[in-house]
Amino acid sequence: MKTTPIIGLEVHLELKTKSKMFCACSAQHFHIDPNTHTCPVCLALPGALPVPNQTALDYCVKLGLALNGRINRHSFFERKNYFYPDLPKGYQISQYQQPLSIGGHIKVGDRTIRINRVHMEEDTAKSIHQGGYVLIDFNRSGVPLVEIVSEPDLISAIEAKKYLNKIQQLVRYLGISDADIEKGSMRCEPTVNLKIQKDGKTYYTPLVEIKNVASLTGVQNAIDYEISRQLKAFRKTGQIKDDVNKTTHGWDADKKVTFLQRHKEGSSDYRYFPEPDIPPITYTQKQIDKIKKTIPELADAKIKKWKALKLSDYDANLLAQDQTLADLFGRTIKDSSGLDFIKGVANLINGPVRKCKNDFPQKSLKITPANLVLAVKAVLSDQISWTTAKENIYQSAKTGQNVIKLIKKKGQFQLSDTTKLEKIIKKVIAGNPKAVEDYKKNSNTIGFLIGQVMRASGGSANPQLVHQLLREQIN
Repeated sequence: MKTTPIIGLEVHLELKTKSKMFCACSAQHFHIDPNTHTCPVCLALPGALPVPNQTALDYCVKLGLALNGRINRHSFFERKNYFYPDLPKGYQISQYQQPLSIGGHIKVGDRTIRINRVHMEEDTAKSIHQGGYVLIDFNRSGVPLVEIVSEPDLISAIEAKKYLNKIQQLVRYLGISDADIEKGSMRCEPTVNLKIQKDGKTYYTPLVEIKNVASLTGVQNAIDYEISRQLKAFRKTGQIKDDVNKTTHGWDADKKVTFLQRHKEGSSDYRYFPEPDIPPITYTQKQIDKIKKTIPELADAKIKKWKALKLSDYDANLLAQDQTLADLFGRTIKDSSGLDFIKGVANLINGPVRKCKNDFPQKSLKITPANLVLAVKAVLSDQISWTTAKENIYQSAKTGQNVIKLIKKKGQFQLSDTTKLEKIIKKVIAGNPKAVEDYKKNSNTIGFLIGQVMRASGGSANPQLVHQLLREQIN
C-alpha cells in the first residue's frame, strides 16, 4: 500500500496598516484595552458604510506580485454570509469570484508550490471564553486581512512548516505584515487528506480542515497527527472521500490531537454576492508596475548572489532569514572582496550580532558596517582573535561604540612582537621541563605549553605565532 499526503494551506495575514480595512479606526489591537478602537463601521451599526483602505489593497497587490501571481485589474468585494458571535454584520466583506491576485508559486527547497489565489478581506472580532461566557473584543474587527490559498501540492508536515516559514519571511521582507503567529497576525489552516494506492486501486480519505493552530510547530504536529489518524481510519473502515465527508477539525495543543467540530461548508453555503456598498476595484497597468518597483530584493535572490561569492549554503540561508541582518551583510561587503573577509563578516553577523538582536528585541541594533569591517580586518591581520572580535562586536551592536576603541580599552590586541614573545616563551620552557619532555615524545601535547604562554601574556599573545615560536625554541 502506497500512501501520499495531500496538503493545502490557507494562510491569513493581518496587514501592517495604521487604520482598519473599511474605517479610520486604529488597526492596533494587541494588548489594547477591549473595545476601545471601534466605530459604527466596525461595530456594524445601522447606516454605517465601508470605505476601502487603499494601502491595504496595494499591499495585497504587492504580495500577489511577489508570489508570481497575475493581478486582476478589475476586482470587487463580496459578502460572505455566516452567523457567528465575532461577526457583527452577519457577513464578512471578502473576495471570491475576482480576487486581487490569481495563481503564482513559491519555491520550498527544490519543489515548487503553486498558489491558487491571494485575496483581501476583513478580520473578525476576537472571542474570549471566560467563566462559561463568550466575551467579544471588537478591536480586531475590520483589521485588514489578506488570505493566501495554496494548491494542495505539499506532501509532508515538515514541508508545510517550511512553506509557512517562507511565507513569513516573504511578507516581512515586503514590510506588509509582522506575520507573528503567536500574536495572531499570522494564522494557518491546513487541509489534509490521503491518496492511497492499494491492490491496483486508488482511494482518497475524507478531506479535513484543521483550525485553532497557534504555532508553526503546532501546524507540523497537527498535520502529522491527522495523517496518522486518517491512515488508521482507512485501514479500519476503508472509507473514501465524498462531499459529505468534508469536515472541520479543531487542534488540541495540550493533548496533541484533532477533534471534530463540524461538517465543512462549501462556497454555496456562504451565499456570496457582490458588496453593494463598495464600488469595483480597478488597477491600471501603470499602477501595478509602480507597486512592483517597491518590491525589495527578496531572500532567494540574496542567497543566490551570496552563494556566487562562495558563501556556504548554511551561512547564506541563515543570513537571509532576517531582513535587517541580510541588509547589514550586503552593505558591509559591497565594496570588499575575498572569501576570508566575506566569511568573516557572515560569522560576526550570524553570531554576536544576531545574539544581540535576540537578547534585546525591543531595541534597534547599533552596529555599523564600518565596525564590522574594522573587526574582520583586525582578525585577518592577526591583531586580535576571533573570540575578541565576537565579544566586542556584540558590545558594539548593543551600544554603537567603536570596536577598535573597545578592544584597546580592554588591552586585547594580540602581542605579535617576536622579541617580547621569545622572552615569555623561554621562561615558560624553563618553568615546565616535564611538559617540554612530553612534547618531545608527542608533539600533540604542545597545547599545554601554548596555554601557559597565553596565561603569562595576559591572553594577548598571538596563538599562531606562539605555536610557531614554541616549536622553534624547543627544537
